[in-house]
Amino acid sequence: MPASESVEILVAGTFDDPEDGFGLQQAVLEEVAARERGPTALMWSSSRYVGATRQETRLPGFAAATEAASGLGFPVLVRNSGGGAVAANRGSLSFSLTFPVEDLRHGLYERYSEGLDLIALALRRVGVEAEGGEVEGEFCPGAYSVRSGGPWGVKHAGLAQRVTRRSARLEALVLVSETDEIRAVLERVYGLLELPFRPESIEDLPADIPQVIQALSEEVRERYEAGEGRIAKATMDRAWSLRAEWRVIPDKGSSL
Repeated sequence: MPASESVEILVAGTFDDPEDGFGLQQAVLEEVAARERGPTALMWSSSRYVGATRQETRLPGFAAATEAASGLGFPVLVRNSGGGAVAANRGSLSFSLTFPVEDLRHGLYERYSEGLDLIALALRRVGVEAEGGEVEGEFCPGAYSVRSGGPWGVKHAGLAQRVTRRSARLEALVLVSETDEIRAVLERVYGLLELPFRPESIEDLPADIPQVIQALSEEVRERYEAGEGRIAKATMDRAWSLRAEWRVIPDKGSSL
């Protein structure tokens, strides 16, 4: 994205229902695609959830994993971006950058590179020697992770993208605090999906949610012409209208 293009920073409160956060991300994506808003950085947190991908819903153990996660207080939502299963709670922060695009064939890797650098430098602001790179046994495995401690260290965030014909969203889940229960639910879910997971790849940051929001906001402002925005009622109305799109009912998980 051109550095001269202005970015609007939206910080939502903590949602009681994670579906509202998923819906808000989608509403912003649609508004950017319709050119009703420009490039947007969005941050939000919510109550507990596991965010699975469409590919994971087809695995033999998905229904059992959904039931187990729900039993631990983590409803399963299916997200419309790539990557692998994640888990979040009120100590986790969802961060996204949504840009208008003219040609979806271009910019994919540039957005990943830009996002990795932005998040790693933001975490350095709160005292973490963060860098981009894979982590052995990580959740949502892939090259686009933000870590500390090298390949056998800790994963702090994983990046994924949602690309449509006229907009693209780069998103990341940053694990900030309360990671003990994240570790527990991911160990259970990944085990039932028969996917590798190393529990030691998760731990708390030496910061809280407001500090990480501030660090990310400062990094966005340093890179772009950026300013604080507000979430309009029409945007939240659209988010609320999408509530039924995300959640998986445990006893129907195998039918997806």
